[in-house]
Amino acid sequence: MNSHNAQSTQQQSHTGQAPVMVTGKDKTKRLVRAGIFSMIGLAILVLGVFVIGDKQKMFSDTFAVYTRFKSVEGLKSGALVMLNGIKIGVVNRVQLKMDTATFVRIDMVLDGDYHDYIRTSTYATIDQQGLIGDKLITLTMADNSAPLVRDGDYIPSIPPTNYLAIVDEARSIVKNAQNITGSIDTLLLRFRKGEGTLGKLLTDEAAYNNLVGISAEAEKLFAETGRQFNEMSTTLNKATKNVDNITLETQKLVTDIGQGKGTFGALLYDRSLYDSLETLVGNLSVTANSASFAAKEFGINMRGLRSSWLVGGLFSGGEDEIKTTELQNKLIEIRLQELQRQEQLLKEREAELLRQQQQSRR
Repeated sequence: MNSHNAQSTQQQSHTGQAPVMVTGKDKTKRLVRAGIFSMIGLAILVLGVFVIGDKQKMFSDTFAVYTRFKSVEGLKSGALVMLNGIKIGVVNRVQLKMDTATFVRIDMVLDGDYHDYIRTSTYATIDQQGLIGDKLITLTMADNSAPLVRDGDYIPSIPPTNYLAIVDEARSIVKNAQNITGSIDTLLLRFRKGEGTLGKLLTDEAAYNNLVGISAEAEKLFAETGRQFNEMSTTLNKATKNVDNITLETQKLVTDIGQGKGTFGALLYDRSLYDSLETLVGNLSVTANSASFAAKEFGINMRGLRSSWLVGGLFSGGEDEIKTTELQNKLIEIRLQELQRQEQLLKEREAELLRQQQQSRR
């Protein structure tokens, strides 16, 4: 023991350091520090528990619902559930069920304070925060008159927007634009070389001059066509004015007829004059019929006398007279037909005037 102490003393003398003495005060400081760090760690642990519990709705009244998607687009457990931009719950679990392998089931835990807003008509869709943000579930209210969902009920879903398909379509559009740009570059190169119709117009001066001449002739043709069109318009305006004048004259004539002016008006409103004219035509028709009948009887009698053996010799020289009588008979028949035609025209005019009279009274 003494030798050990002596050795320690010699080592300390060789190193030149004084021995370290631990006092009660140092022990107290160390204990205080350890206690502080322990309390800080415990506080962090408690805070973490509360944060996680609040996020998972462990310390509030909650209810569970679920939905299904064919593809969740990278949605994970713990994702937010939003209703009109308000956080109302979290995704509790994302799983592929054996009985519905074509669908992914998403279980959600929602805050009980928003139970009155979640109804059977509410539908879910997968959205994301910003353009490249985290995935989340968005609930949309449809019919407020639908019944409320119960704990564990199913909520219908709408397939999410396939951003990958949009990106692929954008790539296809860019590729098509590049192809179009290449085609335009090729076309411009051909123009510069003078290929094609437009290329020749750009490089061949003679072709350009011919085109200018054709344009000048076309302008002259358009000018001549415009002049002829103006003349046609003037003629059409004159014809329109003439039609208007004829219309006015016709209206005036109808008015005069309606007032009984002129021959037509007199015939229309003076019944005695019309009856006299009709009686005259009828008498002429009767007279013509009588004359025709008498001429026919006279011709028959003359033929009978000529064929008689007793007095036939007395009429042997009367053939010319018989022919004259037959000719007169034909003329009478022609006049009779003309009178009958005039009588028919008179009746037609009577009907037309009566119709005009009725229209003018309306």
